[in-house]
Amino acid sequence: MKEREAVVQDNREVATDTFLMTLACDFPPFTPGQFLMLRINSTCDPFLRRPLAILSLKGDSLEILYKVKGSGTSLLAGKRPGDVMSALGPLGNGFSTPGQDEEAIYIAGGTGLPPILALAEKVRRGRLIIGAFGENDIPLWNRISSIRDVHAQATTEDGSFGKKGLATEALKDLLHEISQPSIIYACGPEGMLREITEQARMFGARCEVSLEEYMACGFGVCSACVVKTSEDSRKVCAQGPVFDAFSIKWRD
Repeated sequence: MKEREAVVQDNREVATDTFLMTLACDFPPFTPGQFLMLRINSTCDPFLRRPLAILSLKGDSLEILYKVKGSGTSLLAGKRPGDVMSALGPLGNGFSTPGQDEEAIYIAGGTGLPPILALAEKVRRGRLIIGAFGENDIPLWNRISSIRDVHAQATTEDGSFGKKGLATEALKDLLHEISQPSIIYACGPEGMLREITEQARMFGARCEVSLEEYMACGFGVCSACVVKTSEDSRKVCAQGPVFDAFSIKWRD
C-alpha cells in the first residue's frame, strides 16, 4: 500500500482535548469505519504510526478527529499548517449501509464519534445519539445536528447538555418507539458496546460495532489487536475494526 504525504491545513480544538485536523492528501476513497495509520514525525519518536478513524474526504481534503490521550496525540495536537506527515490507508473494513426499509441508528460514546459521524453524513437518514460526560466533551455538535434527515440527540452524564443520562439509556427509549426493523451502528467504550449489543438482541435489531483496540502495524502482522469472536480470533486492524456485534465474545 502506498504511503502518502499529508500536509496539515488546519488543526483546532473543538472540545476538551479533542482536535479536528484537516490534511491535504491524495487519498483514495474510503468506507466509513475504515482508518488510516499516520506517521507523525520522520524520526522514531513516536516509533509507531497512530491509527485514526477517517472522518471525511472531499477532494484532496482529509479530516480526522482525535482526542489527546498520550505522547503521540500530544505531538499531533502541536502540528501547525504546513507541517508534513505521511498517511497509510484506507485500512480495515467499514460499515455496511442500511437496507431501504431499515431505520438506521447511529450511537457514539467516548472517542467513537468519527466513524459514526462519517456514516451518518454518507447515509443521511436515521437517528444519531452521542454520549459524553459533559457539554465541553461533545465535539462538532452544530455539524452533527445539521445533517439532513438525521435526528440527532445528545446525552451527558452531568446533565449540562441534552438529556441527562447515558447514551445506552437513550437508545433503549428509542428502540421502544421504533416499530420498523432497525440496524444499530456503534463505536465507543467496550462496556457501552456490550450493552448496545444486548439491547439490539432484545429488540431484534441488527448491530455493527467498530472496535477500538491498540494497534501497532495496521496490517494484521503483529497480532496486537486480536479479539475473540464466536468463530475464532480476529485481528481488529485487518478483519475489523467493524464487526457484527453478535459475533464478538465480550470480555467480562
